[in-house]
Amino acid sequence: MSEKENSLNPGDGEGRKGLSKEAWVAISTIAAALIGGIVTLIIGLSPKSAATPGATPVPTASVVTSPGQAAGGVTADSIAGKWLGTATDEDGVTFEVRLEVRKGCGINQKCGSMSVSKTPCYGEISLERAHDPIFEFNVDNFYGQSDREKCEAGPGEEFHLTPEGKLDYRSTYKPTAEGTLERIKD
Repeated sequence: MSEKENSLNPGDGEGRKGLSKEAWVAISTIAAALIGGIVTLIIGLSPKSAATPGATPVPTASVVTSPGQAAGGVTADSIAGKWLGTATDEDGVTFEVRLEVRKGCGINQKCGSMSVSKTPCYGEISLERAHDPIFEFNVDNFYGQSDREKCEAGPGEEFHLTPEGKLDYRSTYKPTAEGTLERIKD
């Protein structure tokens, strides 16, 4: 390559040399490192989101405040305790439903257990959504004598606290089921 082809301003005829390929690689590497460092600082210094594990959940517009809501966020306190009842699925099969909800259970927190005799499934529950008096739970971490081939983890277990103090139950997945549970003593 001629001196003219390697100059910064090929038309000036003075033959000034430009930066070598190695210099441009070094400059590019330093620029990339600086940009990465700036992004890391911005992320590190920005306020933490409510979705950060261990952070207090922030109520959203889709969550209705009510007597079941604590200062730290929505809870399922209005249905805390042990419940037992029966449900019938859309195929006409009747089965037992047990629910235990710990006091202070908030959105996306493990808060108790649920079992259905039909499959059978015994799993942990976490509060998926709350529109008091309706609470939707996610069931997972099946244990005991659960039929792990038939038990499917996920949301869709809805409970509605009635004015009479009972829980209307509804599953939102196929086959859908409905029933009523009553509070039981320890």
